[in-house]
Amino acid sequence: MRLEIYFKPHGHIEHIGGRISYVFYVPMWFIFVFLFFHPLQGQTPLKKIKEFKSSEINQVSVDRLGNFFLVLKNGSIKKYDPQGKVTASLKRKNITLLEPWYHPSIFIYDKKNQGYATYGRNFENGRQTSIEAAWAIEPALVCPSNDNKLWLFDQADASIKKVNPFTSEVLIEFNLDTTKFKTKPNFTHLREYQSMLFLLDKNSGIIILNNIGKQINKIEKEGIGNFNFFGEELYYLDNNSIKLFDLYTEETREIKVEAENKFALITDERIILINKKNSVLIFEFKPL
Repeated sequence: MRLEIYFKPHGHIEHIGGRISYVFYVPMWFIFVFLFFHPLQGQTPLKKIKEFKSSEINQVSVDRLGNFFLVLKNGSIKKYDPQGKVTASLKRKNITLLEPWYHPSIFIYDKKNQGYATYGRNFENGRQTSIEAAWAIEPALVCPSNDNKLWLFDQADASIKKVNPFTSEVLIEFNLDTTKFKTKPNFTHLREYQSMLFLLDKNSGIIILNNIGKQINKIEKEGIGNFNFFGEELYYLDNNSIKLFDLYTEETREIKVEAENKFALITDERIILINKKNSVLIFEFKPL
């Protein structure tokens, strides 16, 4: 039996030399749709526009304007514009969490000293504030909210609180049921985004909660080191792919990247990769 394909709208069976051939005619519009919109279509190669070497990088983040931040092991923070030019820097120790997303200021939490600092967009006008003892026994993670409040994760009892730092009022409080975890959780990152709360457990994945503490989803993946957001999608690095998860439809997709990376960031114009040799690679990115 032989299969023959022609760009015509019908098909039929032919007897040729004692063999049966099915002649299948395919409309031209079908070929066009398949080639250009089929989900298995190959990804366009990313165009690298810059690469530079850095000292060891412990954390990365990005702001709304496409600037990206590198937290170095030596205690420095460097801010880069989308072209990879350093525009500001800060020297300080004990950086547990860096959050430049929500406000016209940069937020830094210091777990060791149980305090947080806010700075202007170029690390000017630094302001240090201590976490009140009444809020948490062991405030392992603290991040800002979209309405200028604070979220705290208390490691002592696995509780999460939203507090008003100006009035010291506890606005929301709930506990995580850690007995449901297969292995002892290791919570390393806390973030609010689009009225949801995201808590990273390196041993099991990313827990997604609504703003009153009900778990609404979980991305089951051991070993996620960092996550961020691109529009309505959450993304994280998984081997040689950036995995994207739509927060509302739960659809997933991926962007293939070079292997051996430890961090990845996406902006409206760029994909930034930090490989295991602490080289920073900046690629041009044109979202569909």
